[in-house]
Amino acid sequence: MISSTVRDLPEHRKEVMDACLRQGMFPIMMEHLPASDDEAVPASLKMVDEADIYLLILAHRYGYVPAANNPEHISVTEHEYNRAGERKLPILSFAMHKDHPLKAEDVEKGEGAIKLEAFRNRVLVKGANFFTSPAGLRADVINSLSHHRKSDLTAFHFVSDIPKTPDEFVAHPYILLQTHTLIGRQWELKLLTDWITGKDLELDGYKAPADSVRIMSVVAMGGMGKSALTWKWFKEVAPEEMKPLAGRMWWSFYESDATFENFISRALAYVSRRRLDEVKQIPTPERESELLSALDHEPFLLVLDGLERILIAYARIDASRVDDSEVGKDKRLRKTVDPKAGSFLKKLLGVKHSRILLSSRLYPAELERFGGDPSPGAFTLRIEGLTDEDAVDLWRAFDASGSRDKLLAVFKSFSKHPLLIQVLAGEVKSYRKAPGDFDAWRKANPQFDPSRFSKIRDAMGHVLEFALRGLKWELRRTLQVIAAFRMPTTYDTLTSILVGKGKTRYELKTGKLLTEEGKLFSHEKDLDGALSELEDRGLLGWDKRANRYDLHPIVRSVAWQGLRRDTRYDIYTILRSHFEALPRIADKDIRSVEDLTSSIELYSTLIGLEKYPDAAIVFANRLKPLQGFLGLSADKNVVELLEAIPPPGWSKIQNENPAGAAITLVVLGVSYRYVGLISRAVALGLHQARFFEAMNDEPGLAVAATFLSQALCLSGALYDCELWALRALTPARKEGVESFALFCLALGQSVRNVPQVASVLERSRRLTVAHDLKARRLINVTISQYFLRLGNVASALSFAERAIQIGTGPGGEHDLVAAYRLAAEAKLGLGELREAEEQLHSVLAKARELSLVEEELPAVCALADLRLRARDLKAARVFLDDVWEMADRGPYPIFQADAFNILAQVEAGEGNTSGGIEAATRAYRLAWCDGPPFAYHWGLENAKKHLRELGAPEPEMPPFDESKFEPLPEVEIDPEDEFHVGNSSEADLLK
Repeated sequence: MISSTVRDLPEHRKEVMDACLRQGMFPIMMEHLPASDDEAVPASLKMVDEADIYLLILAHRYGYVPAANNPEHISVTEHEYNRAGERKLPILSFAMHKDHPLKAEDVEKGEGAIKLEAFRNRVLVKGANFFTSPAGLRADVINSLSHHRKSDLTAFHFVSDIPKTPDEFVAHPYILLQTHTLIGRQWELKLLTDWITGKDLELDGYKAPADSVRIMSVVAMGGMGKSALTWKWFKEVAPEEMKPLAGRMWWSFYESDATFENFISRALAYVSRRRLDEVKQIPTPERESELLSALDHEPFLLVLDGLERILIAYARIDASRVDDSEVGKDKRLRKTVDPKAGSFLKKLLGVKHSRILLSSRLYPAELERFGGDPSPGAFTLRIEGLTDEDAVDLWRAFDASGSRDKLLAVFKSFSKHPLLIQVLAGEVKSYRKAPGDFDAWRKANPQFDPSRFSKIRDAMGHVLEFALRGLKWELRRTLQVIAAFRMPTTYDTLTSILVGKGKTRYELKTGKLLTEEGKLFSHEKDLDGALSELEDRGLLGWDKRANRYDLHPIVRSVAWQGLRRDTRYDIYTILRSHFEALPRIADKDIRSVEDLTSSIELYSTLIGLEKYPDAAIVFANRLKPLQGFLGLSADKNVVELLEAIPPPGWSKIQNENPAGAAITLVVLGVSYRYVGLISRAVALGLHQARFFEAMNDEPGLAVAATFLSQALCLSGALYDCELWALRALTPARKEGVESFALFCLALGQSVRNVPQVASVLERSRRLTVAHDLKARRLINVTISQYFLRLGNVASALSFAERAIQIGTGPGGEHDLVAAYRLAAEAKLGLGELREAEEQLHSVLAKARELSLVEEELPAVCALADLRLRARDLKAARVFLDDVWEMADRGPYPIFQADAFNILAQVEAGEGNTSGGIEAATRAYRLAWCDGPPFAYHWGLENAKKHLRELGAPEPEMPPFDESKFEPLPEVEIDPEDEFHVGNSSEADLLK
């Protein structure tokens, strides 16, 4: 609790409040006494009772003395002090020094002065700090509170409580607005207001009728002020103009935990007024459907800030250092990483009552038509530099001078970029010889001339270089340390890294001021001063609620890229020491990727240090849960982390630890496959398999070739699939893992419907040892898929249920999803539509949670088939819409063939014969693969059937050219395993 007189100490109280927030402590304050005299003392004492620490500020006024409930006739402040003593709270006292500047009206006279003297003597006897200015008081409070703060170096993520509607829900507050209010952008604010008040919109020749726009996108390069604009509008304009309003939510994808899945869950909890834990029990597809339904029926406003972070271009570890002027030219990079996120954005275009505002560096490709125009229901507001008037007003807001014409000449050289105007003003304002005098500063910096650059990015870098050049060394280093983090940084972390004991000393070799412990600052008040100056200059943002610090992406980029290699090395070394010292969470206690944040930061730091073998060790040991071995499957994260290692890094890893490198690359290849990057999985798998083959490393070849075979099967390369499965067979037999190689062989053969496949499956099943749960699951899943294609759904269900009964075990979550999906498809075949639909939705939810595309696609196809059987053709088409892009990205020709075969039936059912023929023809071409006999038999036969029914010929396709392929070796089958496909074969398998 902050206790003091109020009217004479407003600036002091604000500084103390910020000092409390800096220390991660919540200040309890009473800026105004209650209206009723009777309530004054009880209200004050109640605040003391709620406090953990009592902080007293004494100046030269005794303060308000209530008449009621006050037999001692003492002030409210003295009442509070007495109660704090009774409660034995830590009491921190600060008294104004005699040298502090004073106003006559701030000095108590008469009886109040006598009581103040007595009270002051009571306090000073127990000890107090003396302050001579508000800033000095802040510094003293920082140091005093630091002894009471409980540091938490493992807290990386801020999680906001979800309020009840219609209260606003700010999941992640915007913190980078340095002028405390938005300067200019009146035209843009008006357009946003016109949007929600039902007026026609027109911009750059593109028109949209009133009430037709559901999604408004504010698009601009980094630092142009799109987040500041949307924040101002969200906080101050929208609640007044958008009426009625059921609720409004601000979500920022810049936060480390702000995933698309978390957004869906928290948004649904907010709009449905349910608990978050209850919402998380709902399957993912149903969560999305319920959220869309709620937004369709009530007027909500959702602002999604930083949407580029879920687009391919920015979904990476070093996203803050991406050049958006380049990546925006590639439409593929503007697609969402997670296809279901893109699909959800499209569906938002159909909501009736709610409005969605996006801010992004790049316009999402999912919201535009083929020609590049926004889709119906979408509108784009591209913002650029400020107007002349707004640019000058922003400059003046930082108390910087200069003639309008000279200033505008400089501003125009970097397109009147608002962030650059702020940081340049902050630099000029801090010029010691003539604070705020632009002419004097420029004269002292004759090399400053952004007009000589032809590219705006170069001019921007030039301005920021001068803004950073004017910083004292310790401020610059503080900024650089914050820039090295992947995410916003907590005060506790900065204190641990930058504050140490001892007096600062000058290091002759480096010219650095360091403490005896090698830290930048000897006291927390010095760190606070540095952070405050960086904030004042517009270089640093402070989230007071979460007590975290972040840089604007463009500041982060320039601050980091301008560093010499040895400086980066120094900073990464500091971070490495910090993260290595943090306690490691036991693998059994890992519940989510967020629990691995410190290990991920350590890994990233080692990559920055180019300690690639050490990074590989951290990945193998500390990040094992990411790899699915311990139940946390996070293949997207695996891909992101391992792709951060450049080719020379892999060479170093292979030289020091060939076996470890090989295993890690296999993990990467498998993760590529699971997240739907089949082309990369195949390319890496071929590299690894050929490497092991050349090295005569039979154990390595057995592993690499089997994983490669699975990826090849999914990619439709059916000849190569069997070739590599057969190449794996001999070394697999020597290593005792023949069952797995046979399983991979059966995968390709079952797709082709080779008669021998039943024998291969049986031998694989017989060779599976009882304790190898993964192998047992896989073979049961494969047999179930085989029977499903044969049309024997009862047998398919039996084997799927066997796989389910085996359970998960290490690394088995993916296979279990497949087992549940096959069981649901079997129930669909048995006509149990309701149970099949419920189970398929659960499978789809789990597949999406795991980013398991190879199970998501067949689950969506099965749901489309289910709706087709129920004669709900529109719903079937909606499900199929989720297939095309994901399947193309793979590519997944087999799943695509199934989807087009279903689409052919949908088109035919709607009476669109030409559409049906087109879909069946595409299914035929996709199922062709390498050409019979290396074709997707079941997809090809279905396509032929649909074409016959529609009266269309089969398309001409190139036949399989045996001359271009080596003959496949024969498979030796034990006589006990030989039998023919038929009822007896199935009975034997069912044994």
